[in-house]
Amino acid sequence: MQFNQILPLIRLKLAGIIMFGLLVAAFSFLALVVKEKNFKVNTAYLIVQNQGLNEDYYTLSKSAEYVGKVLGEGIYSELFIDEVLKTGKVNPEFLPFDKKEKMKEWGKNVEVRRNPDLGIMSIEVFDNGQGQALAVSNAISEVLISKNSQFLGEGKNISIKIISGPILEKNPSIENISATVMGGFVLGIMFSALWIISKEERRMRRIFSVNTAKRAENDGAEEYMESLNYIK
Repeated sequence: MQFNQILPLIRLKLAGIIMFGLLVAAFSFLALVVKEKNFKVNTAYLIVQNQGLNEDYYTLSKSAEYVGKVLGEGIYSELFIDEVLKTGKVNPEFLPFDKKEKMKEWGKNVEVRRNPDLGIMSIEVFDNGQGQALAVSNAISEVLISKNSQFLGEGKNISIKIISGPILEKNPSIENISATVMGGFVLGIMFSALWIISKEERRMRRIFSVNTAKRAENDGAEEYMESLNYIK
């Protein structure tokens, strides 16, 4: 279809397109609310590589970056989860007993974000209960601060300090809800418009095929009549 044909078609179907966009936005909102936990706790940590006698700033910053990467991966390990449970701050039954399911559930409930340039690591804990979310966050902090050598090895002159948090928030946030709803609305509008255009193109092709067949049939009939006249 040409562009000058698409615009009138979109205007004609605009109400239906908007309604479909709103429907997708509503389903996106419901999916987000059902999927997400009710609460989120955010804690930010500063990873400091304590300076040795012959170490410059660049070496220290790269070391802190490496440590942050190792810890960011180590938090999802079975060893780290076990150390969190050993703190006694959390109910051991908040995770499944099966190891595979336990690590899978932990991965859903804990999210690590790193800023390697600044040596800052942020950890978000999600749970349906605010008390449980705070307890897990505090247990993670205890393990990171007092037992980080288990994941880094002995001899690492590392200090980890809490610089922000724990901050408890309702989840999902207004920003996430807005982004999800708007994304669903735009996606619904685009899908609906493309479907309408595709449907119209198929209709026009069918009409063109029928007209072409009729013209071919008429041309054949005319040729036949001309041949009869020629014989006469």
